[in-house]
Amino acid sequence: MRAFILTIVSFLLILVAINAGYYATWFKSRPVQYWSDFWKEEGEDNADPVAIMKSRYGVSYLISIKVKEVIERKKVAHPVILFEPNSYYRDSLHIYPNVRAPEPAVFYYYTGLEGVWVNSPDVAKANFLVRVTKKGVTLDAIRDQEQLRQILAFYRKFTPIL
Repeated sequence: MRAFILTIVSFLLILVAINAGYYATWFKSRPVQYWSDFWKEEGEDNADPVAIMKSRYGVSYLISIKVKEVIERKKVAHPVILFEPNSYYRDSLHIYPNVRAPEPAVFYYYTGLEGVWVNSPDVAKANFLVRVTKKGVTLDAIRDQEQLRQILAFYRKFTPIL
């Protein structure tokens, strides 16, 4: 009987914690939102997988897939994609909450292609640059090491943030 009462008390304490303050906001925005999105996606019989992924992961997924399509069309042997720092979007373009460059590990997960940030150890291998502007996204080829040095010199003043 004692174990049963302790179980009931524990369950009630968890309910109070979930419905109070910060945890209530977190619980509604994370697990409850995930559960409702899951059932909404499950109910759609002929849902487009790309549309589902875009709604789930946002603009960074779409940017990653478009970069992959362009690279495959150009038939580049070993592309290494350089991403602009997210602080550049925040400080210069003022579009940070809406648009973020994918993290290199996430980009690899989406596409299977190597990506680097301006402070990555392998940044010297970069041969493409993803530029995000208010008008759209472009993929520019980096022709030589001098051009890469100029690009890095410009972006080094912006610290990479998530």
